[in-house]
Amino acid sequence: MNFRTKFRLIGRSLTRAGAPGTARLPGGGYVLSGFAFGLIVAAAFATFDERYFFAGMAILIAVILAVVLLARFAEHTDVVILNPEVGYRTFFQDAVEGIFRTTPSGRYLAVNKTLARMYGYPSPDAMKDTLTDIAAQLYVAPGRRDEFKAIMAEHDKVTDFVSEIRRSDGSTIWISENARAIRDWAGRIVCYEGTVEDVTKKIEAENVMRCALKTAETANRAKNAFFATMNHELRTPLNAIIGFSEIIEKEILGAVNPPQYRTYATDIRVSGVRLLAIVNDILDASRLEGGTVKLNPEPVTIGVLVRDAIAAAHTFTGDMRPVAVSIDPAMPELFVDPYRFRQCIVKLVSNALKFTPEGGTISLRVRHACDGGMALTVEDTGIGMEADKIAAAFEMFSQIDNSLSRRFGGIGLGLSITKALVEMHGGRLVIESTVGRGTAATIRLPKDRLMRDKAAVA
Repeated sequence: MNFRTKFRLIGRSLTRAGAPGTARLPGGGYVLSGFAFGLIVAAAFATFDERYFFAGMAILIAVILAVVLLARFAEHTDVVILNPEVGYRTFFQDAVEGIFRTTPSGRYLAVNKTLARMYGYPSPDAMKDTLTDIAAQLYVAPGRRDEFKAIMAEHDKVTDFVSEIRRSDGSTIWISENARAIRDWAGRIVCYEGTVEDVTKKIEAENVMRCALKTAETANRAKNAFFATMNHELRTPLNAIIGFSEIIEKEILGAVNPPQYRTYATDIRVSGVRLLAIVNDILDASRLEGGTVKLNPEPVTIGVLVRDAIAAAHTFTGDMRPVAVSIDPAMPELFVDPYRFRQCIVKLVSNALKFTPEGGTISLRVRHACDGGMALTVEDTGIGMEADKIAAAFEMFSQIDNSLSRRFGGIGLGLSITKALVEMHGGRLVIESTVGRGTAATIRLPKDRLMRDKAAVA
């Protein structure tokens, strides 16, 4: 039997040795396959020249031994890595959060690298050697460690225990501790263990927000004080101007000569009324924004509110064109703030008069809504506005035409104030408009604002 036949038989027997149920070399099928492959190569090499057979065998054996040793080393490494003690130690040292174990008296028993870096120490050992009295050396606030221990004694744990602490270089940071108490068989606390998180940025951000809020509150109080002063300082002279100009206009104390003075008095009164309305709007906008407007609802007749509102709108705009009124005769009294709800109607009618050219019409309808509430609609045949500008019209100080040469006056508060006041009554304001065809503004009140039983109110 020649060498080629012999090695073929050896290769077959080794291949079968890797079958299920047979003994295997360390390292599994890869080693067996490598070994068989090596024998085949050696056989081929020996067939080529038998003088090199033993040299080839030596090389092959060396390779197999190396593979076996590497396989055993890999298996040993897995065991070491998965060892619970080794795994815990690695987790402790390399955790992203600071981890500690301390005695109740205030010494560190164990510290990981993250906590040492957080506190400004070069190593855990350096921290344990230097920081020997936690109560005195670590916490900025006196008694903070005592608070920590008191909570531990009562609950066996602390959660989100936020404190300001000193670092090794004297600087301070804010930390949040979560820890638990470890007790012995007799119930005595032998140590504390837990985690530490640096929350300095979070605390600083909260402080910035707190300061900003305090500043805003101070500014808001100053603004309210200013508007209260302005309320008195502007309204008092304006009321005098309006009152005296009306006396002159109506010649209550005697004839005015020359007659054109009456026209001047009328202009003064109308301008004073408009200026007073602007002042009132600014004050109302400020109060609504600050949430200081309070409603004083009472039963009122809608017909009376509508009549007074139209008269006020005529006075405010100086436009005496008639407004067609239609009120459902079955409409009960409303439970609303009469001053504020009248104010809403005045602004809608004033807008209709302002934006409707001569020859146009303005109407006001009050009817029952489908949901049992009330719908008050002021409709005109004026200039209208584009649908995408309706939302902007509800914004404070928003003007659809914001050019300096715009044709219509006002400071852009009418609809925003009306919307806010209607919503305070639990209702909503709906605007429908078409450019060149007019606008319909509808106040919708819920049914609980309608007085069904007038006798009960009395």
